[in-house]
Amino acid sequence: MLIFRQSFRVNPEQEVREMSEKELTIKYKCLHPSCVVYCKEGELSLPESLFTQLSSFYEGERIFKSPKDACRMGFSQPFEVLAISERDENLAEQEQITQPTKDGPGSAADPISALIAEHKKVLEKLERVEEHLVKRDIAGLWVSTAALDNILHLHGGIKEEEILFPALRGLVPFGEGLVACINEDHREIVSLVYTFREALRDGNINDKIIGSAIVALRSHIRKEDNEFFEFVKKYINDEMKQAIMSKMERADKTFVPQESGERLPDEQKAIERAKFHEKTVESREIACDTCCH
Repeated sequence: MLIFRQSFRVNPEQEVREMSEKELTIKYKCLHPSCVVYCKEGELSLPESLFTQLSSFYEGERIFKSPKDACRMGFSQPFEVLAISERDENLAEQEQITQPTKDGPGSAADPISALIAEHKKVLEKLERVEEHLVKRDIAGLWVSTAALDNILHLHGGIKEEEILFPALRGLVPFGEGLVACINEDHREIVSLVYTFREALRDGNINDKIIGSAIVALRSHIRKEDNEFFEFVKKYINDEMKQAIMSKMERADKTFVPQESGERLPDEQKAIERAKFHEKTVESREIACDTCCH
């Protein structure tokens, strides 16, 4: 169940007035018939005036329009009220004081939230690659794909595979299968990026390879954010959070990104790629002759 703790406002002009009005805590059920992001039920907090406004979109007393950004599909959905109560301001203040922060003393920062937030950085690197791809900028692609490869190694290869996944071992139902699927995604994406960079050495921009990498990476991030992380985070207690975050922060400090280097073709690798290509063509011709006969 997703818990939306942010305070939703109607508009900035009402900020002062809403500071003194009631804050409602609403447990809801999403009525979208084909929800695919696992937020069928949840809880959110919002001012009474905003709830009244959102309720005016529907005739039913217990149906209201979801606030902006509440649904991760990006669209307003009809929400059914399951329970509603006034929020305790003293409790709200206490929540704010104890809200986990990365650097706060004694905080139990959430490694899952940290990894989800880091996905934005990964996507920023990916967008930079796409910008160079549109411009057909080989030199730019050489640098931006190196930066993408670095963050994929730190984020997926170290923080997830070496720190988070071992901590989940034996705790999560079907955990080994889920982790195997995530690891398989990592291997595929990294392999595609590597193959693309090798083609760049020869001055070639392989659109199919990088296109596959882009699609696979975006799909992988959605899978982790909306499914995998939502499933596993409930099995991580505060003690585990502290230990995992400590290791992740240490990884940030000790990780040394690889420089993009010069985009000079490696003659030996070029020869190996040429031989591999020849063998692939030969195999296809043999297969074709076998099928034809």
